[in-house]
Amino acid sequence: MTLLATVANDPDHMPSLLFALDKELSITDARPGSAWGIGYHAEDRALTIHKPAELVARKGVYGVAPNIRSRILLACNQRPEPPLTALDRAPPHRFRRWLFACRGELRGLEGVRGRVREKLPDFLGLELGDGAVSELAFAIFLAELRRDGVLDDPLATVEGQRTACARAMDAISTLMADTGNGGGVPAAFALSNGRTLILSRGSAPLFYREQHGLDRPAEGPLDPARTDFNDLAQALKRFRAVILASGPSVGEGWSPIPEGATAAIDLQLQWSWPTA
Repeated sequence: MTLLATVANDPDHMPSLLFALDKELSITDARPGSAWGIGYHAEDRALTIHKPAELVARKGVYGVAPNIRSRILLACNQRPEPPLTALDRAPPHRFRRWLFACRGELRGLEGVRGRVREKLPDFLGLELGDGAVSELAFAIFLAELRRDGVLDDPLATVEGQRTACARAMDAISTLMADTGNGGGVPAAFALSNGRTLILSRGSAPLFYREQHGLDRPAEGPLDPARTDFNDLAQALKRFRAVILASGPSVGEGWSPIPEGATAAIDLQLQWSWPTA
């Protein structure tokens, strides 16, 4: 089970970043029943792609979606929760402009589904309340964003969105404790509305690193004979991104997100962390 999320300064070179990450990370579960899910933003819309992992020739994010050009991208590779095996029930999920991806164990929420749905706004309960438990977790985050009036507000601050999501994480932790699953949340989450990437870490590991420049475009090494060689070389040099990953292959060069932290990153790649 894998979670990958990134926010970049240039959507045109997102494919090149994904190509490089495919080579760096071994993050695909290709067993029968496993699926890749990709969430991204295009023309102010949240979109998703889902494909069986075993049918993808290059088993990585770039192999699933080699042509995505988006500032923010979320990806999951996992086996959908039984008995919900349809690809469209696996994360990333979408609601209006929002995308939601996760990694970890959330089945403890099933025992409190009725309680959660009773407290959800009707439009969320009807849309997400009877779905997979990951959709139920998504609904909890959306409900807190709505409570603070930042769900659909284009002028909402990054800190306002981060605070609402931190409260949602606390609510999920309390709910799972109430079901006898102990304290904390054995999962990690990533949300995006196309302007902000928000991450929230429970006890599942979550790491990040910054990308400064790219060595090559996805289609191959730089060709000096191309008329746009200098422009392309400069664009790759200027490329920047923040990458989040949760999976078994994350190694050197990655820094851990503190357990229990909820942080946010805007399109200028500026972080918003919880204050002490």
